[in-house]
Amino acid sequence: MDADKFIFGAVPSESLQHWLWNGTQQWYDQVVLAVTRLHFIVPPLLAFALWVKRRALFYRFAATMIALSFAGAVTFLLFPAAPPWAAGEKGLLPGLIRIPHNPAPDPSGAHGYHAISVSKLIDPNPYAAIPSLHAGYAFLCFLFVVTLVWKTRWRWWALGVGVLYPLAQSFAVVYTGNHYVVDLMIGYLYAIAALAGVWWLWRRWRLPA
Repeated sequence: MDADKFIFGAVPSESLQHWLWNGTQQWYDQVVLAVTRLHFIVPPLLAFALWVKRRALFYRFAATMIALSFAGAVTFLLFPAAPPWAAGEKGLLPGLIRIPHNPAPDPSGAHGYHAISVSKLIDPNPYAAIPSLHAGYAFLCFLFVVTLVWKTRWRWWALGVGVLYPLAQSFAVVYTGNHYVVDLMIGYLYAIAALAGVWWLWRRWRLPA
């Protein structure tokens, strides 16, 4: 919280909710929540695409994802950090909430569609804000897309579209009160470190790229 205030002069989560959240979910809130769910969809889809198209690169992607996830899990255990919504609950950021991950109940009582969520199956750790793996996974996926398309003639179009995903994911988790911007920056750094570390091991062990 203090780091965000120092860098931006305010807490971006608090500012975004002040501008956009009016207490009831709007159409754009549904879009934002859909983006957060892509966190569980995009990495497996990219892994499948790599498995089909670039088998050797798939193994490197899988190893990098494991390294990033392990580094994140160790950090969560050693340095638990509260997200913005927790600061809101404690009164440190009055009015800031965790915007729900599921649509509000239908007031008519009708049973509508309920998205499948990992958080319904396990009890998530509420103090696992640093690093942001939402940001880290999204940025890592983008970096591997860069690897895939870099030598193609349409790489700039692909990169221009591809970068929208980590940007959208970053906006979503800040707006919903799940992460500070500093959490995202650390997540990006973890992704770069995992990518560089696995790449170095691949070169050292002379594994197929």
